Amino acid sequence: MAYVQHLSVRVPWHDTAWDGRICDDPLGNASCVLLENIGRRRDDELEVRLAGQTFDALPDGPPACAGERGGFLSSRDHVLRTSHPYRHNQVLKALKGASVPLPAWSVHGIPFRWLNRAQLLDDVMEQQPVDGYSTEAEQRAIDALGFEPAWVLHGDNQKAVIDTFFQDVVDGQSLVFFYLKHAPFEDHPRRILVGAALVASVTPPSRWPTAGPTPFPNHMWETVVRHTLRPDGSGGILLPMQALARLAADGTDVSRALAHAPETNCEFSYGTEHVPSDTAVAALLELKRAAEAAVDLGCGLPERSFGWLDEQLHRAWLRRGTAPGLPAVLSLLDVPHPTFAAREVTAAVGEGEDPWPALERALDGRGGPAAATAVVTPTRRKVWAALDRDRRQSLRLLARFDLTPDQVRRVCQQETVMPLSVAELLADPYAMVTCTVDDADPIPFEAVDRGCFPDLQLTDRHPLPVSEPLTDSDDKRRLEAAMATVLLRAQSEGHTLLPLEEMLEGLEGLSSVRPLRPSHAVLAAHELRAEDLDDDLDANWPQLCKTQIADGTAAYKLRSALWRNHAIREVVDQLRAAARHTAPKDLAATLDAVLDEQGEIAEADRADEFRARQEKAAALREMYESRFTVLNGPAGTGKTMLVKALVRRPEVMSEGVLLLAPTGKARVQLQNKVGHQAQTLAQFLSKSGRYEGGTARYLITGRPPREWQYGTVVVDEASMLTEDMLAALLDALEPRQRLILVGDPRQLPPIGAGRPFVDLERSARQGHSGSWPRVAPGWAELTVLRRQRAMGDSRHDLMLARWYSGDERGPGSDEIWQRLRQGENMPTLRAVPWNGRTAAQVVDDVLRDEFGVVEDAYGLSFAVSYGAGRTQRGASTYPDFFKAPARCGAWQILSPVRGTAHGTVELNRHLKRRYRRASLENALKVAWERKVPKPLGAEQIVFGDKVVHTRNGTLSAWDQTAGRMVNGYVANGELGVVTGQLKSPRMKKAPRSTEVEFSSQPGRRYKYGLGGGEDDVSLELAWALTVHKSQGSEFDTVIVVLPAAARSVSRELLYTALTRQTKRVVICHEGPLDDLIELTRATGSDTARRFTDLVVTPDPRTVLTPSGVDCGRIDARLVHVAVNGVMVRSKNEVILVGILEQLAPGAWAYEQPFKGTDGRTVLPDFTITPLSGPVIFWEHLGMLDNPRYAAKWQRRLKWYAEQGVLPEEDGGGPNGILVWTSDEHGVNEPEWRALAQRVIGAAAIRRARPTAVKRTAARPSNPGRP
Repeated sequence: MAYVQHLSVRVPWHDTAWDGRICDDPLGNASCVLLENIGRRRDDELEVRLAGQTFDALPDGPPACAGERGGFLSSRDHVLRTSHPYRHNQVLKALKGASVPLPAWSVHGIPFRWLNRAQLLDDVMEQQPVDGYSTEAEQRAIDALGFEPAWVLHGDNQKAVIDTFFQDVVDGQSLVFFYLKHAPFEDHPRRILVGAALVASVTPPSRWPTAGPTPFPNHMWETVVRHTLRPDGSGGILLPMQALARLAADGTDVSRALAHAPETNCEFSYGTEHVPSDTAVAALLELKRAAEAAVDLGCGLPERSFGWLDEQLHRAWLRRGTAPGLPAVLSLLDVPHPTFAAREVTAAVGEGEDPWPALERALDGRGGPAAATAVVTPTRRKVWAALDRDRRQSLRLLARFDLTPDQVRRVCQQETVMPLSVAELLADPYAMVTCTVDDADPIPFEAVDRGCFPDLQLTDRHPLPVSEPLTDSDDKRRLEAAMATVLLRAQSEGHTLLPLEEMLEGLEGLSSVRPLRPSHAVLAAHELRAEDLDDDLDANWPQLCKTQIADGTAAYKLRSALWRNHAIREVVDQLRAAARHTAPKDLAATLDAVLDEQGEIAEADRADEFRARQEKAAALREMYESRFTVLNGPAGTGKTMLVKALVRRPEVMSEGVLLLAPTGKARVQLQNKVGHQAQTLAQFLSKSGRYEGGTARYLITGRPPREWQYGTVVVDEASMLTEDMLAALLDALEPRQRLILVGDPRQLPPIGAGRPFVDLERSARQGHSGSWPRVAPGWAELTVLRRQRAMGDSRHDLMLARWYSGDERGPGSDEIWQRLRQGENMPTLRAVPWNGRTAAQVVDDVLRDEFGVVEDAYGLSFAVSYGAGRTQRGASTYPDFFKAPARCGAWQILSPVRGTAHGTVELNRHLKRRYRRASLENALKVAWERKVPKPLGAEQIVFGDKVVHTRNGTLSAWDQTAGRMVNGYVANGELGVVTGQLKSPRMKKAPRSTEVEFSSQPGRRYKYGLGGGEDDVSLELAWALTVHKSQGSEFDTVIVVLPAAARSVSRELLYTALTRQTKRVVICHEGPLDDLIELTRATGSDTARRFTDLVVTPDPRTVLTPSGVDCGRIDARLVHVAVNGVMVRSKNEVILVGILEQLAPGAWAYEQPFKGTDGRTVLPDFTITPLSGPVIFWEHLGMLDNPRYAAKWQRRLKWYAEQGVLPEEDGGGPNGILVWTSDEHGVNEPEWRALAQRVIGAAAIRRARPTAVKRTAARPSNPGRP
């Protein structure tokens, strides 16, 4: 059977479905420009002018996206124009420009990984030979060129590589998969499949045209691949990506309809790649799953596409055969070129036959096909002879699964986290999944599932070589592995456990060969109900174990997660149980000294300052005395000042202090504010061997715990910690005196498993009586906002942020919305409606109004706005970017999204296009005229640009203080400005290295360049950042861009965005302001949607909006869910809802807007509307002990009276009756109920019909009846 090679081809995002037209909204396509070839070549102005027209409408040839296969579904021919990348080199000046004819329904494929010389020699040619490749010829070409590029250079070598790459691609049989690297879906998979087709024909490239001789031949790279896919769904399948993008933009969750490219190595990378047969089956299954999900969302697909999928799946299974993992097994046996050898052996047997017997005969020395005997050397026979029968059988079994060579090696050498014996493997191949759940590279369930349950014809002819047959899709081994996989993947969404309902949903969502829909009876029969499992910490198997949820039922949990919980709780419990310290008498004086350093206090501000110092003094005492403290408080309450005061104590310092923060930005702020050296968690944990940053995993090392000791350990921005990070930290060190976690639980939850800071804070808060100051054993909360006292009486920006905090609102809190509606420009807050403008136009206007930014010479006003100085040269003034790094946080644009017209990519691109054009032109000059490095990456980063580093790691830097090169750690998220390299008089050539100085590391210029890979540039433009990327940072002014579809963002995301500023926030909103009020409700909480059990059991409940819309299940322990499923803002409001449901069911509403005669709109807590008579407004007051709160309530009472709404005790008013309850004397449910009965009982209320649950009426007793 001849080997058939499948392909993958990367395409850019396109809003007209790749039909050979320019995008309808070019500036709305901020995904395609992240591909460098498009990012540096797209002519935005021209494409906007010609939007929606065919490629041939452009005067100078097709658009930049055509070079990245952006017209692969075009019905028209077009021509791609290209030039040799080294044409400017003197020895290649004879090379001419070339044209690549692209017929309709075609793509051009370039195997970049194969053409990268290092990867070709070190990786590709290790797996298979490339006939005709000459190392000597390659060296001669390099010598002639004068430098060594990363790519294969000699034309004959290029042709040999390309011919080898495409040699097994067969017309009409090979599949081609189209995929996206960047797409306008937030949090989308690394690669997204968009469709598939058959290869119709392959046309190899020709030599480069020349005008004369060259010292070595040069070959073109573009191989033209025609395919069979058509827009009507014939010849392939195309997912309705553009329709899904529109749904996503409107706030619909379309994640289930996105097809994950099943990449295990690099099958969907580097532009064009080989797709093995097993991966092709996986990709077709995933396309089918996503297509069905898209149909469920209302996005139709032609029925013929589903027919094509079924037909190709059948063929793909046959081509996959019985041994897709043979290359990895041959690699284990040290067979040279194992991929090539496996193909030769497979091709030597008939279609549908198992190649293993032929290989086994050759290894036994009993002959066999020539292809098999050719790969077997005497040494290989000796290795084989040394293996016992079970070991040989295990290799045969492993050949059934498409695993990587490293995965096969780890299984065979028992190097997985949970070792797997040969007997265990033969009894249960699915154990490869469960045994590697905690590995850095877990073996995917789907890969094993395809090997265990392939096409039925293959299964019947070639049974799986296992000691216990697998014939039932509900086999316990299969279900257990699938459930472990669901739990593992749920951790990436934040869950550390799953109730049964979520587990069953997860099983159904797997791209399995056969559906996974186990009944309760099946789970019970296999003892796979959660209650059948154990929670034994001393056991390490099986991987599935149990935990509990609030209703007493069991839920599922991974055993590693169970141990991780124990590791955290053990340390926390020990610290809590230890004897408390005794605070010194002068502790408050230390605090006063620190606070006095902040400057003079305005007279009008003294009352608030006195109250703020009172609560800080109480909190500092608890931090000092307790062995474990959780300090929480909203932004601006002064949490870091307490850390500074504690560290200022000499007895604390003498015991050793360790300050930690999760990000580089947070580390710098902590260090600068406290005045003591700080480290990032990644820096600290990398030395411990207990945490792997790349996979964000806690590693159980077996070494004695707590190797490092410090007196006091403080972790700032602790809300960003995952359970893995906290467990690794507590395993690595011993805080001898105290451990303090500082953070704000209202912010975004961490990226990864759990929400430990929230869980620990909620648990510690239970010991609080409700009085002020808010301090309890091991817990303190700051409430008085004191950020930037000089700003005046109120921080309106932080008042608005409080709406998104989940905390109880004050009686005057809705005044802030009224001010925003009226367009009031407050000192710290301003709302700017889009009013038909684009997001980019709104940003331009805001920058002009706030910072005086205009289009001027050299982009001066723009550069100065983010920190640049001014320098005079002759009559002209230029930006001085060497001053910018320290001040680049003067303002920051934040957006909830990345890849849309209002996302960070397009906003950055717009700002660069409008204000940085001259700098880009300077960087694009020819080498002998250029004084700065060439533009870097897809975003064309140049001298003076504000940038953000995107990957944790160590880089080389020039240290100006030391006067030498050093290595330094740069954290993901650090912000800086490009300040070099500039051409000096001593430099003969143009600068080649881009240098960045980060605000967190003044005086160090880190070097960046391109290395020839897919993701080599770890820099992005940063005038606009996503809210997630901004977490842990502070800026003077923040500009928040909120599109109308912002209703899909979480409450925590908006809270985070609205607390990044120290001076002012400007909200640019496309939709009505009232839409933003809806986002303040707990229904939009990401944190509450996580199910964790670090401290207490979760309480999963289905919740509703006030209008009755189902919002899914959340943990009710983190929010306040009333008896009817509606979420309210405080636990006492839950009690009131219970009373109202009994007395006025169906007649009350929560936070129903009430508009007064003065135009002001308020949100009474409860509005009860009787059939007749006045409306009843019910307010609940939670903080009357706060003077400011009480004063606002008095103003609210006066406003109600002006609207004709008077207190019940005064007989009510013509427009309504006002009643209120409070927490001033604690919870008094009987009194509240009596009030409700008195007020509501007098009104005519229509009772709701009873639900359809049987409820037998009580019957009067009849003693005379027998």
